[in-house]
This record gives sequence, structure tokens and C-alpha cells, in this order.
Amino acid sequence: MLATLTVFLLMLAPPPQQEQRFTPVEGAGLQAKQEAAVRQAAAAGQTRFWTAHAFDVRPGVVVDFEVVNADGRTYISDGTFDGSSWDGPGLDPAIETRNLAVFLLREGARGDIVRVEVYNLARRREYAGHPVYWAGRASNEESLSFLRGLVDAARSPELAAAAVCAVALHDDRRVPDILTAVARSGADERVRAQAVRSLGHHPPTPAARDFLAALARDAREPHEVRRSAITAYGRARDAQALAFLQSLYDQLNDRELKRRVLSSLRENENRDAAVGLLIRVATQDADRELRRRALAQLGEVAGERALGTLRETASSPDADVELQKQALHAISRRPSAEAVPLLIRAAQTHARPEIRKHALVLLGRSGDPAAVEFLRAFLTK
Repeated sequence: MLATLTVFLLMLAPPPQQEQRFTPVEGAGLQAKQEAAVRQAAAAGQTRFWTAHAFDVRPGVVVDFEVVNADGRTYISDGTFDGSSWDGPGLDPAIETRNLAVFLLREGARGDIVRVEVYNLARRREYAGHPVYWAGRASNEESLSFLRGLVDAARSPELAAAAVCAVALHDDRRVPDILTAVARSGADERVRAQAVRSLGHHPPTPAARDFLAALARDAREPHEVRRSAITAYGRARDAQALAFLQSLYDQLNDRELKRRVLSSLRENENRDAAVGLLIRVATQDADRELRRRALAQLGEVAGERALGTLRETASSPDADVELQKQALHAISRRPSAEAVPLLIRAAQTHARPEIRKHALVLLGRSGDPAAVEFLRAFLTK
């Protein structure tokens, strides 16, 4: 999608406290500066305000950036962080946002934290009209320690999960250990799941793989945690990840978890083996919904093996009608040079009237000149 967008991104922002009119605060460390900001806001009679600090950001992270679409309209993308969940950075150095800061929205005389955000300092914003007290750039040790404490003391799971997201954006070797500790001991499953998802965006270590695999297999774990573990392990995209996903799929009895395994196959580097598993599920699985999911994913995969399975499913006289429709739909999502001839053939020769009708509908949606010409001739007979 980014290939169709022109990205406007200031890689180096001017000093935020000057250009964005932040109020600097002094103190011996990050915690002291946060406390000083609360005192200053109270003295000024401000009951709702931000405190903010910059930190060392992981390479490749894309958060809070501005894009201009092909139609010339400007959009502000939240990137991969929305204040309560983070599904990982865009790993494109051309558009990475390395000038980020953690913003805490506070309220009341005590400065209770009610929101946690990560904003790109290269972008101007109004901060909802509330003043911003700027604590400068914190060391990784200070920032991570502060956020880890916030995870434990947050007044809601949403705040704790947002703090976990902020932790995951730091460029520090200690981050995976912090995320693992939260995933092991967090009181709320949403917070644990966020830590697990975030763990998947760091280089996989043997210990991390073992931990994620154990979570994914453990039937005692909450569904959200297990789903997150499958996704996180699959992000490794290597042969070991594929072997784990193949083995896990056969061990699971839960449809939703099996769907997550299939989704995790999309980016695996061993395309042939991943396609092999999708073909096996599409042709042999006892669960029709899982077969439909596998067929849908085969429609996204280039190559004759995937196309051959779709073609055979669509044309087989013994196949389930709904599976045949799904196979045709998957075929229609492939390049027109592959899809249109097969859809025309199905519309002309398929034994089942409902499948012929479905092929005609898909041809009409394609907009392809050959499909339009076929439909014109078909309708004037």
C-alpha cells in the first residue's frame, strides 16, 4: 500500500519545546521531572495537561506519520500504534519515525494519568488544547523503568497495554526481557496479549521461541494470549517458524486458533512449504470453514501449485458448492490473465447452475476488457 502513497515526513524535528511551545521542566531525572510538571500545572491551575519525554526509538518504527494519497488528499496515519495496542513497526527505513516521544495525559491536582500516547515530534499537533510539560530526552534506563512502573500501577488495562506499546518502541536490548516479564506475570489478559504481540517484533531468540511456543500450546491460557503467541512466533518468517506452525496446526482443536495459524503463513519465507500446508488444509481438512480460509489465502499466492488447487476445487463435481464458490472467488483475486479465462470457462461449462451464475457475477466485477466482451456476447445471445 505504501507504494501508492507519497509520504511526507520530516526526519529531524526542530527542538519541540521551542517550535511546539512546550514548557520545559527541570529535575534530577525523569521521575523528578514528571513530579515537577505536576506541581507546575497545579500552581498554574491546570487540571488537564500532558507530560512528555523523548526516548531512543527502534530502527524502522513507523508511528504517527502524514501521507498524501494518489487523489491528492492528505491523511494522518496512526501507523501501528493507536494508544492501546501496537501491532508492530513498519520496517521501511525510508519512512521510519525516529523522533518520537511518550505523552501522558494527566488530570486533577495529583496529575493522574488517563492516557498514554506516542507521538511523532516531526508533526505539529494541537494536543487537544492542553499544555505540554517537556521533560527532554530520557535515558533508556529511566524511560523503561518509568513505563514498567506504569504498567504495574495503571488504573486500567487500556493504560497498561498502552505503556507496554511504548516500551516495545524503545531501542534497547532489555525490551524483550521486560515484555516477557509482563507476559508471564500480568494480571490482565489484554495486557499480557499486548506484551506477547510486541515480543514478536524483536529478533527471535531460542528462549523467546520456547516461551511463545509454550503459550500457544497451553490450553489453560486465554484465547487472546494464545492467538498473540501464534502471531508473534509466525513473525520470524523462517523455516523454524513454519515447522512450528505446521506442527501446531495438527495439534490444535480450536478453529479460531487454527485460523490464526493459517494467517501467520502469509509472510513465511519458505513459500513452497507454506503453500503445501494451505493446499492440504484446502483439500483435506474436515472443517469446511478452515478449507474456505485456506482457499482464500491460496488466491493471494502466485504460482501454478496454488492456482491448480483452486482450479481443481472449482471444477470438481464432488466438491461442496460453497467451497467451489470460494475457490472461484479466490481465482478472481488473481491477475486477470490467470483469472478471467478460468472464470469464463466456469461460466460456460460448469455442471452446476449456481456456479455458472457466480462466475458471471465475478466476471462482471472484474472490469477486465475480455470479461466485458464475453458478458456482452453472453447477454445478446
